[in-house]
Amino acid sequence: MIGANPETATRIASQLRARSKAFIFPAGIEALCNQLLETVDSTAFPGALVPEPTADGEFLVVAIALPSDWRRLCPVLRAFAGPTLTSFDGLPSTDLVAVDLLAAVAEAGHCVTAAIKVPTDSVGRELALRALVRVRDTFSRAPALTRTAPEPTSWLLARFQDHLNVGRRDAAAAVLLRLRDELRLDALNLRSLEVQLLSTFNDWVGIVKLPGFVNLTRARRTPATTALLLEALYQAHLATPFEAGDQAAVETLYLQQVRDLAAPMLKAPLPVSLRTGGWRLAALELLCSPAREDLRTGAVARSDVLGWLAPRLVAVSSPEQSPAPRLNATDDARERLIEGEARESVDVMSAALAALARLDDTQRAELARAEPFRSALRALEQEAGSTSVPTSWPMWLSLISDPAFTNALALARMGAEEWPMTGEAADPAEVAALLDALNKAQSDSLAAERTAQALPYIVAALQRDPLFPNSAMRQIYASLLTLLALGSGRGTSVYDSSLVLVDALLSIGTDAAQYREIAADVDELAGEGFGVRMVYWTLELIEAFMRSPAPDTAARERLVHSVLARLTPLRGRMSCLQQAAVHSLSNEFGWTFDSSPAQQDPEGDGLASRLRGKTIAIYSLVENASRQAKLALQAISSDIDVQCSADQGGTSQLRALAINSDLFVVAWGAAKHAATDFIRTHRSDRPLVYAEGKGVSSLLRAVDDYFTAQPSGRSRPD
Repeated sequence: MIGANPETATRIASQLRARSKAFIFPAGIEALCNQLLETVDSTAFPGALVPEPTADGEFLVVAIALPSDWRRLCPVLRAFAGPTLTSFDGLPSTDLVAVDLLAAVAEAGHCVTAAIKVPTDSVGRELALRALVRVRDTFSRAPALTRTAPEPTSWLLARFQDHLNVGRRDAAAAVLLRLRDELRLDALNLRSLEVQLLSTFNDWVGIVKLPGFVNLTRARRTPATTALLLEALYQAHLATPFEAGDQAAVETLYLQQVRDLAAPMLKAPLPVSLRTGGWRLAALELLCSPAREDLRTGAVARSDVLGWLAPRLVAVSSPEQSPAPRLNATDDARERLIEGEARESVDVMSAALAALARLDDTQRAELARAEPFRSALRALEQEAGSTSVPTSWPMWLSLISDPAFTNALALARMGAEEWPMTGEAADPAEVAALLDALNKAQSDSLAAERTAQALPYIVAALQRDPLFPNSAMRQIYASLLTLLALGSGRGTSVYDSSLVLVDALLSIGTDAAQYREIAADVDELAGEGFGVRMVYWTLELIEAFMRSPAPDTAARERLVHSVLARLTPLRGRMSCLQQAAVHSLSNEFGWTFDSSPAQQDPEGDGLASRLRGKTIAIYSLVENASRQAKLALQAISSDIDVQCSADQGGTSQLRALAINSDLFVVAWGAAKHAATDFIRTHRSDRPLVYAEGKGVSSLLRAVDDYFTAQPSGRSRPD
């Protein structure tokens, strides 16, 4: 690559390719010349090799590189195409280089240039050019001199959860693809993550159609995965006749299509995360098997979601049963170990460890003597990593300062599915205990770092609260945001989940002092320096402030102007859509941004050219954001057709948009489930993306991410 900036190299490459069309290359070597031109914007090549004929009939290859790159390029050039094949002796020379070529590459900065003559005869010329192409191929195969340390699988899993918390479906799918391509997880765990991804967007039919779905219903699962599989079975097969009150059809479908898959998963204790469909399946199974007392207690307790099944359960009497015999300590430990083999649960793991702790050395040795208990015991010890595991968030927070608690992030991932942050009523004493544990974590560097890494799981647990955002939990949200803002990883590992915390705090309502604290945390969280990939994240934070009442307008304006001042130096590297988003924000506050989307070089990042002629549909209940996104997109090119919809359900207009648009963008946080399902049904395999927030920045980001990821696109640098 010529120069140090990929975008500059791309522009120079475009100019040189256009320039080369004016040349007539000798027969048989045009393909070789085109391969050499690829070095101009190849990040693997130190510099560039530019072939061109001269006016006096000679043929040159001009080597151009920054001084630092020249030290790498020169010896390899001499080894492959030195004086034996060409005129290159390792010394710079510009005498024969055309002036217009030097002008075209001047933007790359001060470079070392050498004009390399190749033989005039056709055979010698081809040999020389092939040798230079081998130089290019050698660098493309060379190992990178600087490598990024591989990310732990636990970090990738946390990022996956982070994207799901804010509805970034494509980003979560990209993490899942990386986990698969790098063989980080086995097929069963990958399928479980895919179930989690699809369920976040209520794609229940997609779950049932997954390859190996039947195997998932019989394999070892987390309680959360069990709840999602049961919900998918209900939504895909029974939801429509159940809501219509067709009892006979529901019972027939359950017996014929659902029961064989659902019954093995309906085992006590039922998952605490079980949804409405899962409880209804439990009730249907109880009607088929009245002796299932393990289901009766849970199903009757949730009669509020059972609909017409509730009175039928009351009419079903249970047969008299003798009390279950009480197990001795060894048998209880065996039961717990076998349950741990069937369920991947932190609570089951904790119960098994507690049962083992009640055994003496002789009993434990006897237990470990035979299979399958020996293997189950070994797996438990490896998975737990200690003699005890936490069973609640306060307990987890109390352990994270211990250096030996190395599986803290893995247990947080499991705990996010099983542990509520507090009780249903958010008891003040429980909230105070949780807040004390968080504040204590902030005073220890290791604990603070682990809490920040686990933030996606903590936010996921907070969002499971039916009252989220819950005013009783305001101090918890604020403490987590402060911890993240003051953490050592801010600016390098900023999580999208921080958007959830900010939006929750602003939605609850604050006084002036609390508002200033939130603004200060956001300002600190943004950091002094960030790349273009953080532009949308920053703008979405500002939009959250703009959507909410401002007890202190001066604090909000200071924050906005601080952010815009940091964005200004990045304007030359932003995509046209990022610039559009910044303009939309700056106009609200009277800030002047130097260039507009329409003035941006349309070929600078290739995004504008890929958008031309496209039809883009936007679905959002926040119609003002949809209109602003439409104006921003059409400001880039007048032939972009943008259609907006805020229909509450399936309509003929929404069907037409779903069928005919090139890209459909759904605002995940501002959409009706019925309309989303309708769109997904009629989109089939055509592109459908989800915007994570409710504002214009989220909508533009979804469009930008999709078209930038297309094969013809080029990624932007940080």
